[in-house]
Amino acid sequence: MLEQWLPLFSTLVLFVALWWTSRQLAYFFTGVFLLLTRSESAARILYAIFILPGTIIHETSHWLMARLVGVRTGQVSIFPTFDRKGAIRLGSVQVKGGGLLQHTLIGLAPLLVGSILTVWLSYGLVEVKALAHAAETGQWQAIAGIIRQTLLRQDALLGLYLLFTVSDAMFLSASDRAPIQQTLLYLALVLTPLYFLGLLPSLPPEWTDALRLGFTVFGYGLLIALMVHAALMVLFGLLFYTLLQLARAR
Repeated sequence: MLEQWLPLFSTLVLFVALWWTSRQLAYFFTGVFLLLTRSESAARILYAIFILPGTIIHETSHWLMARLVGVRTGQVSIFPTFDRKGAIRLGSVQVKGGGLLQHTLIGLAPLLVGSILTVWLSYGLVEVKALAHAAETGQWQAIAGIIRQTLLRQDALLGLYLLFTVSDAMFLSASDRAPIQQTLLYLALVLTPLYFLGLLPSLPPEWTDALRLGFTVFGYGLLIALMVHAALMVLFGLLFYTLLQLARAR
């Protein structure tokens, strides 16, 4: 029973790890440029520019989904702006009207699109099947060879950068999550009693196998993205603490 849910649990763990690594990287990146420029606004703007391709995909996903579900859209912003409190906004899409289900789909759009693009970029850059087999069998030299082969590709820097920005931008903001949380609450209120009463139908085996395969594929895509985030986090973390020590020594 537990083995059937392992791909889902593994994917959730990788997703949380990617989210945490993304937040740490943002902290180290802005910290490095804050120490270099002595300007918090400049540091935040530089980070916003660094992840701009992901922001464009994030906001475009909102806009496209709004159009698909018949919700009117207003102003679209993809460049960083500051609100009255000085907080930076990486982008936004104004929507007008629509119900809870429509807003739930609009809020989910960056996660759906980002997940698809993350898997596509990961599998396009790395021999994921070979990497997975090497990891399962403990062939560390083979793993190092696959990573080296990836880094030697002519499009490695561009591909890894796009993978980073796309996977970083698929996380949802508080305003994105609000309708999703409300929808999940309603679903829980309806489905929980049905589950305990034994009235929920079981999924066909074909559906279960398809879901397990989907989570497995997505999990490996997240793993590649996590490796990129972790490498950048270590790089900017070392830069941050080095610059911090130099600043304290003055």
